[in-house]
Amino acid sequence: MPRSYYQVLGITRDASLVDIESAYREKMAEMREKPEADPTSRESIREAYFVLSSVDRRADYDDTLPPDPRARRAPVRETSHDDGDGDIKERFAALMSRPLFKWGAAFLVLAFLFVAWSASRSKPPPKVVETQPVKTNNELILSAAPEAAPTPLPPSTAPRGGTAEDVFGAVSASIARVKVSDASGKPVGQGSGVVISHGVVITNCHVTNGGSNFTVKVGQYEYNAAVSQADEEYDLCKLSVAGLDASPVELGTVTTVRTGQRVFAIGAPHGLELTISEGIVSSLRESGNGPVIQTTAPISPGSSGGGLFNASAQLVGIVTFQHKYGQNLNFAIPADWINQMQSRSR
Repeated sequence: MPRSYYQVLGITRDASLVDIESAYREKMAEMREKPEADPTSRESIREAYFVLSSVDRRADYDDTLPPDPRARRAPVRETSHDDGDGDIKERFAALMSRPLFKWGAAFLVLAFLFVAWSASRSKPPPKVVETQPVKTNNELILSAAPEAAPTPLPPSTAPRGGTAEDVFGAVSASIARVKVSDASGKPVGQGSGVVISHGVVITNCHVTNGGSNFTVKVGQYEYNAAVSQADEEYDLCKLSVAGLDASPVELGTVTTVRTGQRVFAIGAPHGLELTISEGIVSSLRESGNGPVIQTTAPISPGSSGGGLFNASAQLVGIVTFQHKYGQNLNFAIPADWINQMQSRSR
């Protein structure tokens, strides 16, 4: 049975947000001290923190877990519905059942009906007054001034057009497959990458962690690569690739991303190079470093580090992880973070 997110971070179900943040920092510090650790552990820690650090996501996740046997239910107080009104109601019912009160109530009803009938006969009929049609406010405004031209709306920042075929044709020559091996040349992992500038490929740090040698394949050619910058906090690593002259993609921004927009994930899931999948932006989820893009575009192991593109073929995100306990819940970190990277120790 897979470990829960609480077990991944080593905390209890009743942990506070401060406890979750502290556990996440400690776990990531331990992983940095053990570069030979399983790369998937970092991804599990980040995924656990991403879910548990949000009150709403944590509540949804807790609903998928079995009840905590340590949780104690508060005792239910048994309250009496007899609040002292019973005797009063019984005395009132007994009083109204007496003949005197019955005849008195009937007399009052008849008296009220007689007064109402008399008033209706003495009231004069209303006068019928012929009136002239009155202009409505809209008609008065139209007759006072000519109709003004409508104010044009500002242009939309949402990307237009762009079929899957268009987007693939525009960026496929800039998508890479990343292979990772240890010092002896034994393969230890693989992922995807995107060319962002001349001789530079961006990917996830959890793809490169645990490796000593790296190769990047773009198109039909394979190149040796080296990690030139690593930002573990953002899970972004830049690879320097000598001899690579592929064109860089156009960087977009998460500020133009809207829920419901079409997006396309392109990478090498399970080593299957240049695989494209289409979906929509399901939501923008807040994380400790800013919004993360949730999408229905299908991904698989090996997709990490690949690109998430909008319909204008702009790179808006880097595919990073998927929710293990849901259906088609995939996430990409925003491309904006690439320009915000800092060199942090691995």
